[in-house]
Amino acid sequence: MSSSAYTSTYLPLMLLQSGLFVATWTAVDVFVNRHGPVSAFRGITSFNSRFYSLVSVLLLVATLAPSLGDTARKCYHISKFYEYVDIINVRASGGQIGLHFGFHHLTTPYFTFFRVLQHHRRWEVFAALNAFHHVLMYAYFGGLQAVRPVLDWTGQAQLIIGIAVEAWCIGEARAAGDALWPHVFGGGLLSGYLCLSVRDLMMRSHWEKQEARGKKEG
Repeated sequence: MSSSAYTSTYLPLMLLQSGLFVATWTAVDVFVNRHGPVSAFRGITSFNSRFYSLVSVLLLVATLAPSLGDTARKCYHISKFYEYVDIINVRASGGQIGLHFGFHHLTTPYFTFFRVLQHHRRWEVFAALNAFHHVLMYAYFGGLQAVRPVLDWTGQAQLIIGIAVEAWCIGEARAAGDALWPHVFGGGLLSGYLCLSVRDLMMRSHWEKQEARGKKEG
């Protein structure tokens, strides 16, 4: 199947999945606002985090195994739809969904569709870093507190290196006469994630300072 035919047949299904996800997210949000959190989802979220940390280990290994090729790329792409479960679990258990969290989970499948499935020049660099970050991040959400100090570093590093790789790929694509837009799209989306991530860090730093000041004054 050609790239254009693949896009015309598969992309509408992705849009439908995103629409169903947003509808479910909205319904859960309305329910929680009216009736409060569902306590059972706290345990479900913790279990899912441990499970997905192990899945991320497998994705990391698959990404680094050249022999798996197309299979690894497809599995990595599909995993981004599974991450929709995060949003539902967190909101159902009473957590808040920030701009970075929501935007990242909603749009990553489109990043992997264009930059992993279709235009996969050097795709494994960001995928491996992202999978490694997810091993640690979901382990933390599952209860492993020891990894917390490194999460900000791994989260920022995957994005910065990913953006640099996209810039490098633009040069390679130009020299080879290939399409530039996939790498512009990928770099732009990763840059958006980075800006939102920095915003989160700044907001958290501000809250921590306010909390420390309050304790000192109290």
